[in-house]
Amino acid sequence: MTEPLSYAVEGHVFRAASVAGFRPRKSTLNVKEQIAAALPDISRMVLAFGQVDLELGYYYRIAVKGEAVTPETYPDWLISIYRDFLRGLTSKDCQLALKGVNLTTLAPVEFSARYVAKIVNEGGKLPRLTAVEKVRSYILPEAEQNRMHLAFNDRLRDLASEIGARYFDLNDALAEPAGERKLADRFKPGTFDHHLADTVEVRQLHYRAIGKAFDI
Repeated sequence: MTEPLSYAVEGHVFRAASVAGFRPRKSTLNVKEQIAAALPDISRMVLAFGQVDLELGYYYRIAVKGEAVTPETYPDWLISIYRDFLRGLTSKDCQLALKGVNLTTLAPVEFSARYVAKIVNEGGKLPRLTAVEKVRSYILPEAEQNRMHLAFNDRLRDLASEIGARYFDLNDALAEPAGERKLADRFKPGTFDHHLADTVEVRQLHYRAIGKAFDI
């Protein structure tokens, strides 16, 4: 039986929020403003951003906006934006932790193409099959997608150290125990989604990792 936690975790979801949205302009989601406003009233905060950028924003920039981004350059671009945002946060009393992104659920390529096309073609500007075909040629194989995620995490870990924040990710627990570094099947969703399966085990992994990050 799992022992109860000695602390409480209060989550706040910003749906579709991205690191790219931290750039110095007005965001329709007001994520930056909400984070800054919460700081004076709490003692610990975990920020978990980047998954949306790496699994959806990356393909939107290539397939829709025609930008010349690559798996090698994209993590650095995101971290530079994250760094500027975090340097603008001021709080002496709130401990900050940065959570790294998870290994991807986007596999195999056909599933990924259909899911990514659905998101980046929001509003139905293209017929569904046309959107899937447009996106498919850009979809990274699972191993390459995960390499981009892990590269982002490496840079995020360095950023946390640079600004005096804590860092953690769940990938040691989420990965297959042997072979290629990829998400274990039991953590994949059974629905058309790119989030981890919402299970008791997954929630416990998050809660305990947060406690360990803050030494509580």
